Amino acid sequence: MALNSKSLATDAGFLFASTLIVNAGNYAINLLLGRWLGPADFSEVSLIVTLLLIISFFALAFQLTAAKFTATYESLTPAKSSYPLLSFLNQKAVRGGLGLAIGFIAVLSLSQNYFHLASIVPYIIFGVSMPFYLLMSVNRGVLQGKLSYKSLALTYQSEMWVRLAFTLLLVYLGLRVNGVAVALLLSLIATWYVSKHFTKMTPDTETIDEKTVMAFFKVVLVYECSQILINNSDIVLVKHFFEPTDAGLYAALALVGRIVYFGTWTIVTLLFPMVIKLEKEGKNTLPLFFGGLGIVMAIAAIITAVCYFFPDLVMNTLFGAQYLSVAPLLWKYAVATSLFAGSNVFVYYHMSLDRHLPIYLSIGFGILQIIFLYIYHASFEQVIMVQIALMAALMTLMVLYQLFYKRLKI
Repeated sequence: MALNSKSLATDAGFLFASTLIVNAGNYAINLLLGRWLGPADFSEVSLIVTLLLIISFFALAFQLTAAKFTATYESLTPAKSSYPLLSFLNQKAVRGGLGLAIGFIAVLSLSQNYFHLASIVPYIIFGVSMPFYLLMSVNRGVLQGKLSYKSLALTYQSEMWVRLAFTLLLVYLGLRVNGVAVALLLSLIATWYVSKHFTKMTPDTETIDEKTVMAFFKVVLVYECSQILINNSDIVLVKHFFEPTDAGLYAALALVGRIVYFGTWTIVTLLFPMVIKLEKEGKNTLPLFFGGLGIVMAIAAIITAVCYFFPDLVMNTLFGAQYLSVAPLLWKYAVATSLFAGSNVFVYYHMSLDRHLPIYLSIGFGILQIIFLYIYHASFEQVIMVQIALMAALMTLMVLYQLFYKRLKI
């Protein structure tokens, strides 16, 4: 399928619009929980959401690996079947999911007091969902690599609507945090089933280069670890250093500030397989990169401006008056997230072309963020300013790499 075809543009537009709806739905779930449960219980829900985000980056390693090699196979003449790749990654996903489940349950059981957890039950339920999440992500990667954006969008819709319906029902019935965990489990099982339907293939005995696939997977996993550190270490450390009510206030602040990151994620989703296909066809990929970066930074600027000029209105509308104390910090958190979202475009672009230095820069700054937040956490503002300084430095290095990567040859 040609990249400039009308059907591809339509499907890409459908994915973009669908992702906006999904993000709005996911935010609606968390906003309602913030209002219904109050800051203390919401800090528990926030930890579950943070754990899900941590796992989502492991899941993205599976998704992007499936996307890269599927896109590569699709660009061959004749096209190569992705069935062996799907089968191979599914086996890894099951093993990885079980390992993550056991690991999370064990760690949180031992650190219940460290995180001030009222109960370990929600996290056991959360652990059970891990294999389904990774299997679903492999299927999403195949759809992404095939540029089947409409089917990919429907998997995101499925996950959000099932989670929304069961969260509202179970919390209304009084299950509170346990209900949130059960709703998450049901949404992942349902979406895995939907994505499995979209990726049905005729069995094929053709082999794949498993070493090459796993080598790329490990590179992506390294980068996703940096995403975990940068995106979630502040939430986890605030949960440790501050009281539950204060941690809930910060969680609400972070949730709104991260609209920038999740609002621009679709651009990266579209960019990654398209760059691979253009590069395989010997075409110039820079227009795609600059177009994607421009859109991301424009969206980030608009969201940050809204947070700057109308912080009280945003927080009061989304969470209620009890969260207004953190409203003045909202635009600063949005700045930190905007810088990270911009850096993300650089990394994914170069990663799709097998250039790895931006990945190592990113994970280095993720580690630095943990170190500095352990030292400087006297107030929410100090926590945010540390993130702004580090993300500004990371963005500067990404720009310099873009200008000089041909000379560096890394």
